[in-house]
Amino acid sequence: MDPKVRSYAADAIRAIGLGDVPTARTFIAQAWDIDRSLSRLTDAVYLACAELESDGRVSTAAWNNLADAVESGELLAVVEGSRT
Repeated sequence: MDPKVRSYAADAIRAIGLGDVPTARTFIAQAWDIDRSLSRLTDAVYLACAELESDGRVSTAAWNNLADAVESGELLAVVEGSRT
């Protein structure tokens, strides 16, 4: 994965952990614009954002979905470190 894409994806995941939906959506959109193979991760981020908006929190299932969608150990560490 391109380092810039990885950085955007990591920032999106961190934003979810902070409850910052607009930032998460912005960063994952920037990542997807560069690398269109990120559909699974993009969907997982948007699902987590939708939960934040509707429930005020991200479910364990959505966090697990994010963990399953990342393609690197580095991003998995970001997911695990951002879980709330």
